Amino acid sequence: MNGLSIEAVFAIFGGIILIGYLGEVLSKRFSIPSALLLLVIGYFLKASGYVDTSWLGGVQGIFGTLALIVLLFDGGLSLGIREVIFKSGRVFVMSILITLVSIAGAAIIMGFFGFDPLIGAIVGAIAGGIGSTTTISVIKGLKLPEEISRFLTLESSITDVFSIVITIVLTQSLLAGYLDIQMIGQGIAGTFSVGALIGIASAILFISVFSKIEKGYGYMVMLGVIIGLYAITEFLGGSGAIGVLIFGIMLGNEKSVRSILHMDETEEKVPIKEFHTEVSFIVRTFFFVFLGMVVNLTSMNNLAVAVSLMAFFMVARYVLTYLVTRNSEYADFKNIISVVNPRGLATAVLATYPLIAMQNYLQKNGIENSKELLTALGNLPEIAFDIIVISIIATTVLVPIIWNRQNKTEKTKDVDSDKNTNEKQ
Repeated sequence: MNGLSIEAVFAIFGGIILIGYLGEVLSKRFSIPSALLLLVIGYFLKASGYVDTSWLGGVQGIFGTLALIVLLFDGGLSLGIREVIFKSGRVFVMSILITLVSIAGAAIIMGFFGFDPLIGAIVGAIAGGIGSTTTISVIKGLKLPEEISRFLTLESSITDVFSIVITIVLTQSLLAGYLDIQMIGQGIAGTFSVGALIGIASAILFISVFSKIEKGYGYMVMLGVIIGLYAITEFLGGSGAIGVLIFGIMLGNEKSVRSILHMDETEEKVPIKEFHTEVSFIVRTFFFVFLGMVVNLTSMNNLAVAVSLMAFFMVARYVLTYLVTRNSEYADFKNIISVVNPRGLATAVLATYPLIAMQNYLQKNGIENSKELLTALGNLPEIAFDIIVISIIATTVLVPIIWNRQNKTEKTKDVDSDKNTNEKQ
């Protein structure tokens, strides 16, 4: 940080952590996602001129990758395989449809604004699904039926994973320069399979030896393992992202893994919840502030893109929610499901991924004259910032309105039912 003393740097970092905690408290108290507060704080830190953000260019790749690693691990932990496969067919269908429709719609809309449709498809993958952290913070303030809360929580976890995987796939397509389905398919199959195998092997080994790790060091050892797993998998030509994701899924389903492999279930279990709560909080807090500091809100074109995309996402979500929940226990709550539509950490992290990946690719291959492409990708963090803010504000405003209407409707039904009962008697 140019011009800042060590004391000032520590004051900023410590202040960000405390502000993050305050944001979490206010989020639980008033059902307003803390992401909005953190984005605004980051932006005003830069706008104040007190923090020189020129140094961020050197750490953007490292910090973005670290946030992606933690996000992938967190997403894997949240996926209960038995629940997804056997109990949540409609949620899974909803997650697939909303992701695919968002990708197609964003490609068309951004093409209209002069972007490469493939970049538009990447933005659709980045911002198509609802964010898990922001969704959970919204629904905690509502007394929703358990099955509706489960629907939204599981959908947000699944779409986070879909967003990450598909963004990586489409970015690889962009790096290849053209969309050769066979070549990309073979490349993806190879890198993903290597990542998956390393992730599975690492998870089994970690579950086996965790009980032997000295008490008090489990959290940091786990963090070291997932960072090392990402690096080793990338070094061996696999997808570090997939390796971390599979590792998280295995640990999130530790009981099933132990049962399948006939492992001793009396051993100490991996403290998953405590780990991901603490580490995710720190990474989430810093990354939202980080995004607020790196964006330049100077383009009306980018704002128009974000507004157009968000309008499309909201309409698409309403239509798909109506179709997917028809003739089910979710049908009466289709309106509240459709307006719970915030974006969060996945969108924030993934928005910087294509630019970082392209810069690394061009540098590695000594390619120049790609200024136009880098400029286009450089717009994605700003578009993502706008989408996150618009989506959170829209969700915060619409959810109480729809929920109050829902409650009034339910009370009216109950009154009518009581009248009918009394008349019959």
